[in-house]
Amino acid sequence: MLLDGADLRHVRLGGVELVQRVYVAVRDAPWNTIPGTCSDWQIDAGQDRFTARFRASHRYDAIAFDWDGLIEGTPDGVVRYTMDGVCHGTFQYSKIGFNVHHALSGSVGRPYRARTADGERRGRLPDAIDPQRIVDGTLSGMFDPYEELAIEVSDGVEAVIRLDGDLLELQDHRNWTDANFKSYATPLALGFPFDSMDGQIIRQVLTIHANGDAAPASRRRDPVIEIGGTLDRRLPAIGLGQPSHGRALSVAEAGRIAALRPAHLRVDLDMTGDSVAEDLARAAADAQAVGAALELAVSANEGSGAALADLATWLAALDARVARVLVYLAADGFSPLSALTPASVVRLVRSALEPVIGSVVFAGGTNQNFSDINRDRPTDPVMTGLCFSTSPTVHAADDMSVMENIAGQGEVVRMARSFSADRAICVSPVTLATRFGPYPAGPAAPGDLPPSVDVRQASLFAAAWTAGALKSVAEAGAASVTLFETAGWRGVTESDGGNPMPELFPSSAGDVFPLYHVLADLAEWTDAELLGAPSSDPLRAEALVVATPDGRRHALVACLVPESIQVVLHGMPDGPARVRFLDATTARQATRDRDRFRASGDLIPVSEGRITLQLGAYGVARIDTHPG
Repeated sequence: MLLDGADLRHVRLGGVELVQRVYVAVRDAPWNTIPGTCSDWQIDAGQDRFTARFRASHRYDAIAFDWDGLIEGTPDGVVRYTMDGVCHGTFQYSKIGFNVHHALSGSVGRPYRARTADGERRGRLPDAIDPQRIVDGTLSGMFDPYEELAIEVSDGVEAVIRLDGDLLELQDHRNWTDANFKSYATPLALGFPFDSMDGQIIRQVLTIHANGDAAPASRRRDPVIEIGGTLDRRLPAIGLGQPSHGRALSVAEAGRIAALRPAHLRVDLDMTGDSVAEDLARAAADAQAVGAALELAVSANEGSGAALADLATWLAALDARVARVLVYLAADGFSPLSALTPASVVRLVRSALEPVIGSVVFAGGTNQNFSDINRDRPTDPVMTGLCFSTSPTVHAADDMSVMENIAGQGEVVRMARSFSADRAICVSPVTLATRFGPYPAGPAAPGDLPPSVDVRQASLFAAAWTAGALKSVAEAGAASVTLFETAGWRGVTESDGGNPMPELFPSSAGDVFPLYHVLADLAEWTDAELLGAPSSDPLRAEALVVATPDGRRHALVACLVPESIQVVLHGMPDGPARVRFLDATTARQATRDRDRFRASGDLIPVSEGRITLQLGAYGVARIDTHPG
């Protein structure tokens, strides 16, 4: 296993992973994670045993919680993790305790048994994403709380976790694009938030062991991408969001965005507000400047008839081209109890706008997470599409978790298609940080970047994640995807005016971010057929591969780890291939001199369908073959 700070990751028996991650979470009343500071480490690791001791402290506003951590591994194959904590003062919290992630590869469709207060429960974890339930107005888990859970993670190998000091509850984390099931202490069924007492002791002991024998772990090999046949689908329509800073694109910014050939620009229009005309006019001007249609994200309610009539009038006057309309129920902020847009609201919006903009997709859904529509699925034919947003940082913001959650982007699209009755699946928007909270890296402190801004937006990390996420949603069959924003902290290029906090967000006016080039590459392949390209190690490398009508094959290959790796591709046509690397050696040129970077590359030979690449940390390689 890996000790990553105070977390345990990838706990394995031989070649079998028992659990993906174990950690202690402290969450405030609005469900923000309050990070801990660890100190006083003492680690003693031997051949058949280990101990790790440390102190952890969590502070934010009134929250003051300290705990002693002890992680032990014993010769009998048991891992025991003890949290011995105390609350200082009174404060509200939604959760304090252990969380255990069960990787999808060892849980989906696998047999389990759980020891509950009513005895043992047995079953199989579902293939389909299990909806998060609401019982009497309270969120709850997949089934009754338990003290012990055993999952047959591999044939003949059972991973067993047990918690003393609290009960666990199970959640299908795929609802929020996390690529795991999660056992967590402090069951939701108890309700939240809780009130602490000064001096209150919170002590929990989590144990992990395995039943059965696993084959020894094999030597780790280079990731292999096996390129197969067509998936009978094309890339989704890819667009961008309007910049949250609220300014129109400059001429130079519009030029950079136009080069990406965005299919659409998303504009948020709140029918309960007073800035709809201004927001629409700015968006229409930006869309015309970059050659894109509009994606109207309309928040309305039953009383929005007059405001929608005005919107229809303005749209007619602007003669704007509209790609689709996403309809949300007008709401303030994030709600864990949100649901699908009422059909009556979609009908109201559609009746007002369709006579003006024509027969485009009118999607109902949520401006939040897929979980909202998974528990409240559409039945009314007035909705011709389903929409939801995604973020890989709903529950965790560290690099490793974000990359693990690439698979979750496709999981929600695939599940939505299973009950959509052929409605178009519109993923909008995709962001790194959550837009409305809760924030897994903690609320912003004075002087910090806004919590909806992720400094990795301008990094190679974001480029690699974007390549992997687009592969995931494209192969799952999304009709459209709206990514990030055009310009600014949450965009694909820095604003011409720069940013007000360069010491925290290192970028310069006019920079394009590395992920810009991922989108620019895909923009050249809009008519291409997607090809199957499974990775032998999808936590380290992924590839999006297409075939264009001229007989060429093209690929984006992404390194998903912070070290250099070698990746082997099988299934490319023999002959010369042009390869361009976006990595630490080329990032500055890619950011400051985009045209020169985009024209760069080297020819390498392809023999017997094989290409071997050496990818730098979070690097992305573009491969273009010549016609066969």
